[in-house]
Amino acid sequence: MRKASISHSRERGMALVMVLGVLAVTLLMVVHMMTVCEVISKEAYVTCRRSQLRYVAEAAADHALWMHITDRRLYSNRELGKSDESRVNETDFEPWMADRREHQLYGSNTYAYIAGVEKSIRLDKTDTFKKNVDMDDTDTLELIDNFCDVLADYTDSDTNVRLNGKEEGDYEGDGLYAMPRDGAMQFKEEVYWLDGWDKVITGEVTMIPPNKKTLNETEDGKVSFFAASAAEIQSDMDCTDEELQEILEARRRWTEESVPLDESLSSEMFYNIKSKYSFTESNVAQIFASAASDDGEVRVIYSVIREVDLNNSTIFAESESQSLSIWNRVIQ
Repeated sequence: MRKASISHSRERGMALVMVLGVLAVTLLMVVHMMTVCEVISKEAYVTCRRSQLRYVAEAAADHALWMHITDRRLYSNRELGKSDESRVNETDFEPWMADRREHQLYGSNTYAYIAGVEKSIRLDKTDTFKKNVDMDDTDTLELIDNFCDVLADYTDSDTNVRLNGKEEGDYEGDGLYAMPRDGAMQFKEEVYWLDGWDKVITGEVTMIPPNKKTLNETEDGKVSFFAASAAEIQSDMDCTDEELQEILEARRRWTEESVPLDESLSSEMFYNIKSKYSFTESNVAQIFASAASDDGEVRVIYSVIREVDLNNSTIFAESESQSLSIWNRVIQ
């Protein structure tokens, strides 16, 4: 009887262990399912909110486009960074110019601003690759020459291979049977297929305009001051860190407080900047719009490049003149 009692006790103990094990596994599965459901719920929320915010940002960008076009038709003076006497007594219409001044739309979480097309690397001007390279840096110069050969073979129409270039047979050996293009690039992203681009392209590549259209930075051929980055300003102006901060602060005061640049900068600094950059609007504008959720956790940034001069027939889409053409669009 005593052995039987001990045997039953062991069986009950084993059963208890098994039950506890099953409960632990079940509890773990429940926790896992709750976690998965929570993750899926958050992903669905973010996806839904991004979809909604995308339309808000797109509407804000279109709003900014039409306000900019309206501004251009109302005010002929398109000089940036300077007070316009014709606007002195204007209180109902805020300036919509390509100077990065931010405009609040549709509440406190949606903003839009307009800028010129940013200064960046042009693939049709390969001489700029060597602009800031020391002539004694033979290794870097050799990398640039090699890349230029690859780029030239990619865009020319013949089958002749340059010294360090690549033609159809070379690309086929790499498993790329549709290359090279043997014509002008249609998209700037094509450069990332070319050997050695990462050794030469150290910044943003200029967008390639749609067919039959040209990308002129400004009428005087210079890049807009309000489209240049801090690094480019320091390089172009050959200024110290302190002078760069002074320039950037002057630009900030204009975009946020409408303080003219010639009041924030010394005369010498101001005229040096004017000699290198343009302060006149281009006919091509880059419009940025940002829309965020109320809690600020979800944000969509929408940017588009379009022509903004209604007097140019090229402002319309190629198929018919009933819709404005879009040169480039990015959603983040």
